[in-house]
Amino acid sequence: MRFYDREREIELLRKAKRIAIIGRRRVGKTRLVEEALNPITLFVPAEKSEALICRDWIEEVRERRYIPELTSMKEIVEFLLREGETVFIDELQNVLKVNPSFLYDLQRLLDKYREAKLVVTGSLIAMSKKLIEDYSSPLYGRFDFVIKLRELDFGTVLEIMKDLGYGIEDAVVMWSVFGGLPKYYETLERFRLPVEDFIRMLFFEEPYPMFPEVMMMLKEELGKEYRTYFSILQAMSEGKHTLGEIASHLSVKSTSLTKYLHSLERDYELVTKRKDAFGRGRNRYYIVQSLVEFWFRFLWRNYSKLERGELRFDRGEFNSYIGRKFESLVELLAPRMVPFEVLSTGKVWGRFKGREKGRDSFEIDVVAVGREDIALFEVKWETLSGKEARRELEWLREKAKALGTKKRIHLYLVARGIRGRKPAGVYDLSDLEDIIRKPKTSYPEVP
Repeated sequence: MRFYDREREIELLRKAKRIAIIGRRRVGKTRLVEEALNPITLFVPAEKSEALICRDWIEEVRERRYIPELTSMKEIVEFLLREGETVFIDELQNVLKVNPSFLYDLQRLLDKYREAKLVVTGSLIAMSKKLIEDYSSPLYGRFDFVIKLRELDFGTVLEIMKDLGYGIEDAVVMWSVFGGLPKYYETLERFRLPVEDFIRMLFFEEPYPMFPEVMMMLKEELGKEYRTYFSILQAMSEGKHTLGEIASHLSVKSTSLTKYLHSLERDYELVTKRKDAFGRGRNRYYIVQSLVEFWFRFLWRNYSKLERGELRFDRGEFNSYIGRKFESLVELLAPRMVPFEVLSTGKVWGRFKGREKGRDSFEIDVVAVGREDIALFEVKWETLSGKEARRELEWLREKAKALGTKKRIHLYLVARGIRGRKPAGVYDLSDLEDIIRKPKTSYPEVP
């Protein structure tokens, strides 16, 4: 698969002398560095001794140039830096398992060879941040830039899927399950399967290859207390988002969870904390990475069935999951869909006055707030008729009245598809494809 996006990161890699890249596995760190530069790559596996790693490194280097017999990682890196080579140390955090003192060696080498070009990467987010950004680390302050490599955005995912011969509906489904992790789009390119068959093969059919892959990644990241973190993430994947909901689901006190939620958000960056679109109300916690959320909802939750080889694909539950992710996508696109500058986005929860308890609450899928305007979105992962679309807009209008806002209100319905003529304010996937092509600073006309 050809290389996509990352223009800014490539620019930094080519301009700076020393760069650290932190990003989860499968996000494309190694491909990025090797695409931008022509480095000598020195991979650090956690399972090997320093002697074996040095033997591997020397073999790797000799495919490119001469290097003498050297017996330590320090000696090899120093030789290459002295010779003016661009050195790329891949998975630096594994040094802690092999030879922690190498970090101090690297500190001294960077201080000695100030014009040398060095790139390092780390996949374990919390550990990598400590190695590179913690004041007590020997490598603190030694890098010109620290790049936090994020997943590809949906626009790039759509471009990839189009190049592979798929449409926007398939792109939404792939993005909902795999996010913007390039590795899985490369895998899709190899198999050339319909998207649903591809997902079934990786998640729902023996030998269930995605189960051990994500399990290993999470256990390695979260460490000895992974079981507690797993329980919290499982609760979130099942729709429990407030501290109280999560604690009740796990039958524990709320106070026992706060430190774990803080770590998931700040240290591991697996969770984000949000209020409603106005910045009001209780904090709600959401899993950041689509792959992790899907894994917990469909694999870890059904571990006993998986163990017995009885895990089955449930299309209803699958579509429900995609529907929720479709709401997230519409929220990301909302600033391009409305005729005003958006200050904040999110969901809003409210109550209808005068209605009986149990039928008086409502949720608005996506709200975009401006200074004087507000846009409300109803989002449906369904194909609707024009009549059904108008009915949904009327329901949204009722919610808008219940909000009691003085801002100018804009109402939108976004559906997977619309049969027949589309009423004003109604979008489907084909419209979203057009919106994605527009510059982010352009605002559409009021429908």
